[in-house]
Amino acid sequence: MTAGTIAAEFHARRVHGLKREVLRLVEEVIDDGVFHGGRRIRELEVVAGERWGGHAVGTSSGTMALETAVRALGIGAGDEVIMPALTFVSTAFAVAAAGAVPVFVDIDARTRTIDPAAVAAAVTPRTRAVIPVHIHGLMADMTAIRALADRHALAVIEDCAQAAGATDGGRPAGSVGDIGCFSMWVGKNLGGLADGGLLLAREVALLPLLRKLTDLGRDGERNTHHLRGSRGRMGEIDAAVIRRQLDLLPDWIDRRRALADHYADAFTALPVVTPTDAPGRPHTYYKYPLTLPDPATATALATHLGRTGIATEQVYPHAVPDQPALREIIHRTTDITVTLDVLPRTVCLPLAPELTDAEADRVIEAVHGFATSRV
Repeated sequence: MTAGTIAAEFHARRVHGLKREVLRLVEEVIDDGVFHGGRRIRELEVVAGERWGGHAVGTSSGTMALETAVRALGIGAGDEVIMPALTFVSTAFAVAAAGAVPVFVDIDARTRTIDPAAVAAAVTPRTRAVIPVHIHGLMADMTAIRALADRHALAVIEDCAQAAGATDGGRPAGSVGDIGCFSMWVGKNLGGLADGGLLLAREVALLPLLRKLTDLGRDGERNTHHLRGSRGRMGEIDAAVIRRQLDLLPDWIDRRRALADHYADAFTALPVVTPTDAPGRPHTYYKYPLTLPDPATATALATHLGRTGIATEQVYPHAVPDQPALREIIHRTTDITVTLDVLPRTVCLPLAPELTDAEADRVIEAVHGFATSRV
């Protein structure tokens, strides 16, 4: 991050701030000589399970977590899996990898999370599961989704890639569905030094299968492979770093919320829609999506902020079914009018625990400067 520039990605600052501790942890792992399947990954799994209400298995990425969850729940060829059109492509890719069919439905305009009514309308006799995505740090309406899934005997896989530490009615992300899938890539609000992920199973009986699927089908014996698994385990160094950050996460979320409140107060009089909590679902602000009146204004704001050295993001500029890769994947898309309306009107402002008060004020000043210039 160059002087005078406020980047949209702050993970370099976070890792640099923890540099001494990270180097100490790396040295400990090297001295132990155990790089996979050691005490650090087991400690992370135990602590994450205790704090988030489930049984955890570390993985190599959030994508691997999703692929493993789909396989572990027996979803396969011809099955349909409902998911929001607003998500990262990994959600759809994981379903397609099992031979199943992604079914894209719309989002709620205010929360950007999957619309339970759209899910209900999309259920067919072939539907096997629903994947609610907790987007930008806000959990989907899991009370409604869980009730709907139970009514239709559907599995629920929570995509928690952007919502570590989020809750719904006091229930942690990942603990309401059958399996929760977390990304712990370095750029997430909880992450290691590279890629990483975590599975959180509601039932302990799933643990042996999840471990086999992420370790080439092995069950403790190095040279015996009981089923077709993947090289999907987490390394000890990333596990050690993530375990340390797990203790820091509540304070980081508090900082994110404080910055989001500061933004919201500053933008009250502007013709924009700011993100906020949903009933019983406090936002953790992995991203801060600002919704503008129209796509042209959103583009103009992003351009204006870029010229002042403030980087922005869209996250995501395209609905998943509009991605070129989906031409190769059998899928079904329902009415996604809200998704297609909201995405091009969105600009994500810089927000992270490492953002200083002065930088936040600079962002606010630049947004107000843009608004004034448009009058």
